[in-house]
Amino acid sequence: MQGSIELDNNGRFYLRNASGRMEMPLVAEGLRKLAMLARLIATGTLLDKGALFWDEPDANLNPRLIKCIARSICDLAGSGIQVFIATHSLFLLREIEILTAAATRKPLHTRYFGLHAGADGVQIQQGPNVDDIGDIAALDEELAQSDRFLAANAS
Repeated sequence: MQGSIELDNNGRFYLRNASGRMEMPLVAEGLRKLAMLARLIATGTLLDKGALFWDEPDANLNPRLIKCIARSICDLAGSGIQVFIATHSLFLLREIEILTAAATRKPLHTRYFGLHAGADGVQIQQGPNVDDIGDIAALDEELAQSDRFLAANAS
């Protein structure tokens, strides 16, 4: 965010950085997510609860910031906070796998869940690795898009 979060006497949040002071509703959605996480950590609120549930932490973020989110998620988990995320981002999943596999990082207990539509309703596949959760729609679609792109540019 390259700045700090401020709370005024009326309960409004602001981002203060080199550009000045900006009301949080005017800050880009992705940066507001980072600001909220920073605020939860700074106030100790997150530490008191011991768990973070985060739906689509990667939404509205570019890949550079998604890498920061992945690192933050792994750091929180490494400090004893149980982190639950839901994502469709293959980029975020891979980044978390890269970070958790790093020899320099404290080992984390990870569990991945894949939800798949089946004849009898939703089927759940789970395991300690992304490979254990079955087909990943995001990967299938990225590969199909690559094929379409290559076919369109082959001429």
